[in-house]
Amino acid sequence: MVDVTEDRICYFDCYAAIGPLPQRDPWSIWSAEQILAALRRCYIDAALVYSPLAHAVHPQVGNPLISEICAKEPCLYPCWVGMPAATGEVSPPKKFVAEMDQAGVNALKLFPRYHTYPVDSLHTRELLEALEDAGKLVIFDAGQYGDAVQISWPEIAWVCEAFPHLHVLLHGVRWEATRTLAPMMDRYENLYIEFSNYQGNRMLEFYCQRIGSNRLLFGSELPAKSPGAARSYIDYAEISAEEKKAIAGGNLLRLLNAAWPEKTAAEFPADAISGRALQGLPIDDMEVIDAHAHIVQKGGRGAAMVAMNEADAEAVVRRNRRLGVQRTCVSAWTAIWSDHELGNRDTLQAMKELPGEIVGYAAINPLYVQDWQQTLVYYHQLCGFTGMKPYYPRWRIPYNDPLFDPWYEYGNRHHLFCLLHASDNFTVEVRDLAARFPDINFLLAHSGASWTAARSQTALAKEFPNVFLEITYTSVLEGVIEYMVHEVGSERVLYGSDAPMRDPCPQFGWVAFADLSEEEKRNILGRNMARILARVQLPGHSQR
Repeated sequence: MVDVTEDRICYFDCYAAIGPLPQRDPWSIWSAEQILAALRRCYIDAALVYSPLAHAVHPQVGNPLISEICAKEPCLYPCWVGMPAATGEVSPPKKFVAEMDQAGVNALKLFPRYHTYPVDSLHTRELLEALEDAGKLVIFDAGQYGDAVQISWPEIAWVCEAFPHLHVLLHGVRWEATRTLAPMMDRYENLYIEFSNYQGNRMLEFYCQRIGSNRLLFGSELPAKSPGAARSYIDYAEISAEEKKAIAGGNLLRLLNAAWPEKTAAEFPADAISGRALQGLPIDDMEVIDAHAHIVQKGGRGAAMVAMNEADAEAVVRRNRRLGVQRTCVSAWTAIWSDHELGNRDTLQAMKELPGEIVGYAAINPLYVQDWQQTLVYYHQLCGFTGMKPYYPRWRIPYNDPLFDPWYEYGNRHHLFCLLHASDNFTVEVRDLAARFPDINFLLAHSGASWTAARSQTALAKEFPNVFLEITYTSVLEGVIEYMVHEVGSERVLYGSDAPMRDPCPQFGWVAFADLSEEEKRNILGRNMARILARVQLPGHSQR
């Protein structure tokens, strides 16, 4: 039996799945053995799991399979998938709940859009009433797939209001949700969230202060996402030990009316990096460098569609210090989003106020440049910006457009580094630039965003020695960092956080708990970026 009185925090993952998917990368995991290995590697005690077959095919197919798997593994708890019974495909609600009781199942997950039914009085009242009466946990997939959401905010509000004693957990809430979600969390005391996809900056602290810790849960979204990323969000949070214990596992145990299993999946880590991360301690025996971060204006709390907690340079650096980050490479949100002159002033101010800790990316939109020579001397030689940050998503100028050539020619002469977000014709543009400007190090942002991105961008890194793979993305794909290292070596992969839009802690944990050697992790976390920074040759400028 797990000793819950011991000092360590016990982790119970509320969002995991076991079983084959119709589409998977050869490197992605899916089996019970692989899921258990990932839990062990990340020192997670238990997981609530459902079957993707119950979602993608039918509950009658997947639910028995997940119950069979969980019966063999004490650290796995079954979650069934349900749907309304009007068509006779599943048992009537009261009988269905009785079947859950007989199988020892205390949680039911619903996919309203995928299974094509609305969440309203006509279609789902009877099922939700039965679940409320039985004290079951109901889980709605609240993720977004393309332009479709699985459940709407008005539907969530109706469920919480109509069934005030029903515990409603949202899986997969996105990080843009805060402006809608926060007032709902205030109003509905039966609404719960997990953070696998909701990796907003300091959101655990935000909600603990606002509503307390009792409705916040730890979820990883295994097998798609890294469980190490999910647990680092809690381990490094600036909240009390009691709050961490509640979020990590105590709240889910209470909702399921369960006890810790006699045998857990957790085991101790194998290296110093994950060992420090488990304790929420900074890496203090090497220089950690964040290759990809942002800032908003001084004192700012958000930008565009995203509410951000403590998002200016001082706050970003303070958060990064918790991880052991000594240098943070930033571009200002305003600079890439709209006005590069105004935004670059924010970056320059940060460089002056936090000397040595802020490394500046200059964003320069060529449509607003009248004199390239004057502009480049000012930003790079006088101000000391060593990074280049053109930004296709907002400017819509292909990276290899001749408009940029004066910048690249300058960057090539002075061995600058250039961070590139994916564009519509990314592979062609990067191949052109990497060949023409061999002394610029090109950092491909968000290379870990998807398996498609990882494979195409890894191919570019194989082809060009001046191309590097920067990992950050909310997807924190389980296994993708290992894939990159296998293909191009750990010397070509870079840690970045994309803070403060995202909290840096999950991105850090993605690396810290990867199935890599300690030396490979150290390369990714700082050594590689240190070499890139050391190559810069600006007149009157030195990079330590």
